[in-house]
Amino acid sequence: MYKIKAISISDRKGIRKKNIESTKLIANFGLEDDAHAGKWHRQVSFLAEESIETMRAKGLDVVAGNFAENITTEGLDLTSLRVGTHLMIGRSELVISQLGKICHARCAIYHQAGDCVMPREGIFGVVLEGGDIRVGDNIEIQDKVSEAAAIIGSKETEENFGDELRRLITEKCKPAFIRFDTISDKEGGSLSAILLDLTTTQRIKNIIIFDPSGSLGLTLASLPCQQERPNHFEMNGSTIDYCRTINELDKI
Repeated sequence: MYKIKAISISDRKGIRKKNIESTKLIANFGLEDDAHAGKWHRQVSFLAEESIETMRAKGLDVVAGNFAENITTEGLDLTSLRVGTHLMIGRSELVISQLGKICHARCAIYHQAGDCVMPREGIFGVVLEGGDIRVGDNIEIQDKVSEAAAIIGSKETEENFGDELRRLITEKCKPAFIRFDTISDKEGGSLSAILLDLTTTQRIKNIIIFDPSGSLGLTLASLPCQQERPNHFEMNGSTIDYCRTINELDKI
């Protein structure tokens, strides 16, 4: 039986979370009063107690919440789950939205132990149906696996077009959730690195690159594309549509 070992929240990002006995999952938002909640694809974070034990074996004095995870699980191999898997906790339903994470900077735990399990073994979810949860609740893995979609663009693209892009892609692809990956100069923030993660680790089938400036097109030049659809590419079983205008989304 899979269970909640601990629940942890914080009122701001970048700090270790404090343990609480119970809270509320809010649909399309995350945990009540947690700084990482919001209308994005990493609303709730999970890490297994067994992963924390690995870090204790390295000599670290760490407990649930020290890795900034919201829900610490017991008995559940989180790394065996795939993006799109549905979980039930009481009346609450979540869908797994990301496996691991790319760390742009080394955390304090990494500097102490030379390693950190959260980037490899932590996972994230989106809340589909909210409800009360508490420590000791059962976690049920559902048979249902939903497809997701990803948008890649600049920070300015998300600010100016994000809501409209999400609305249009929801209408056309009907994904369980949409993630927005931002191009940046940080480590792991390049288009090549993002595409590799989305297609091999996350296995997102529908990826849309929205690039009004036209600056990202050269990165796709080596990928196979369809002759009748020159801006439609394939990579590791995923489809990638390159769009420079909102109107081009009608062609995906």
